[in-house]
Amino acid sequence: MYTFLMDLMDIRPSQLYLDQKKVARLNQSFDPLRVRFNPPLPVRKIGGEVFLTDGHTRAFLYKKARISVVSVYWDTDDLDMQLFQTRIEWCRKDKILFIDDLKDRILPHDPFVKQWIDRCAQAVKKGAF
Repeated sequence: MYTFLMDLMDIRPSQLYLDQKKVARLNQSFDPLRVRFNPPLPVRKIGGEVFLTDGHTRAFLYKKARISVVSVYWDTDDLDMQLFQTRIEWCRKDKILFIDDLKDRILPHDPFVKQWIDRCAQAVKKGAF
């Protein structure tokens, strides 16, 4: 896997919320200051925009620690790119353009599942793309 560095300001989130339980758990075990030794964040590109396919919580913790340049890699997993396009549109609509925009959108686990995970599942079910 080829990794490279990117500024977090150049990477768009692809989710509207963070899970408070996961943020708290990673806050205990993840050290953003060890950026060189942490796993890289997976990204993809649609049009001219680079976005996270995963790792939103780690990206948020990097930003919170004032680390702006992080290691990333091009995600080549078989992903539902139509769903990601929809998720990116949701983010644009809600003005979630940078990882720091999620700072006021950290939900307890159950509301996170209802408002985010279930929303994505419904979009897939309805073919909302």
